[in-house]
Amino acid sequence: MKYVPYESRLDAGKILANYILKSDQELDHAIKNNKNQHFTFAIPNGGVPVAEGFCSELQYRYSLIIVRKIKIPYNTEAGFGSVTTDGTVLINESLLDGLNLSSQAIEKSILTTKKEIEERLIFYNITETFENKFREEIRNKNIFMIDDGLASGFTMLAAIKMIKKYEPKQIFVAVPTAPMRTVKKIEKHADEIFCPNIRNVWRFAVAEAYKNWYDLPESEVLEIIQKSSYFVE
Repeated sequence: MKYVPYESRLDAGKILANYILKSDQELDHAIKNNKNQHFTFAIPNGGVPVAEGFCSELQYRYSLIIVRKIKIPYNTEAGFGSVTTDGTVLINESLLDGLNLSSQAIEKSILTTKKEIEERLIFYNITETFENKFREEIRNKNIFMIDDGLASGFTMLAAIKMIKKYEPKQIFVAVPTAPMRTVKKIEKHADEIFCPNIRNVWRFAVAEAYKNWYDLPESEVLEIIQKSSYFVE
């Protein structure tokens, strides 16, 4: 089967929504008839336009889960874990074991990451704590987790760990593209994963799924959510 890339992240979100409707009849009925039982979270930056397209098709509301990489002190392009909006920490223990970092260095990196998240929340004008704003929005609801794709899946795992604290009914991961090995990893932690383009390849890049790919600047994310009819601060 010939692989046709998505035109854009927004386009991918719309395709993703319709893919879910067609692939799961029970969920299709629930989506159409019980919209107040579902909520969506996007992982910035790339997940935001995907969520915008997704929610425009389903008439859902969405908000943000900010996830930041805990950087390795001597190699800031790489990370040994993630921190989420509410301070949830997920450490890649197998990676950390080989880094020979002191407990002080680890704690310093985590604190630096938490400060980065605080700065992002200010940038997006999000002032209320996640728990106060969304605890009741999540409890016993079906939650969709959106990103523009999965690579290792570690960012999504951190977001899932965070959402589980607030007792959702079910967690659905919905992404336009991912490698098979990561889909299998995520399946162990979510109730279901929806992905129209699963690639069974060794070398994988999310960018290859898009005709018009670029690193989305935060200014564009802010513009999307400010203009959105579906975004909830």
